[in-house]
Amino acid sequence: MIPIRDHIRTKSFPFVNLGFVAINVYVFVRQLVLADAAAFDFTMEYAFIADRLIESPVDFWFTPFTTLFFHGGFVHFIGNMLFLIVFGDNVEDALGHVRYVGFYLLAGVLSLAAEVVISAQTAVPIIGASGSISAVLGAYLVLFPLARVTTIIPVGIFLMPARLPAVVFLLVWAALQFFSGYLSIVAGPLDNVAYVAHIGGFVYGFLIALTGRRRFLEKFRRRGIYTDRRTR
Repeated sequence: MIPIRDHIRTKSFPFVNLGFVAINVYVFVRQLVLADAAAFDFTMEYAFIADRLIESPVDFWFTPFTTLFFHGGFVHFIGNMLFLIVFGDNVEDALGHVRYVGFYLLAGVLSLAAEVVISAQTAVPIIGASGSISAVLGAYLVLFPLARVTTIIPVGIFLMPARLPAVVFLLVWAALQFFSGYLSIVAGPLDNVAYVAHIGGFVYGFLIALTGRRRFLEKFRRRGIYTDRRTR
């Protein structure tokens, strides 16, 4: 399923979320315009590799953060940015700008840790914003479960538009990640996707939003400008 937009109005300008998108765009464009060898060196310099970080923590301390803004291809990049644009602005609105920065970056680091510990891929570079974005999805599920999400569903060779409750869209997405993650653990890597990182990020975001839901949404209720059912 491909999300196109949601129907919850934000009450503050999502400059942090747009900033994250802008950094991702800049890094991806730079990967594209560099020659192949230079692009590879650029990516590897900032990619997270557990063994390298353990061996030289002073030299590579920044890689758990910088790796969150790199992508392995056009589909990876476009998919992540669609999810971040559709769901990130509302989560930033609820958490607040400063808290959202910490939430996003910490989610990325913890999702990397989950991937390394469970999958034991310590020598493999792990890049991408998916762990952080998965945390955004977990938080969105808790905070805005009844929001409507316009999505495109592939049916055979056709693309069918649909408008689904966020709880349906996100639970289907989560179920696919958990199933794929389980298979990758018991049968070995299925592809180049770090499913365990997705799961780790999603669980983190879900729990953070669950423990603070009342506080995060109180400002909307106090002003009478948000309920779970208010959409446009």
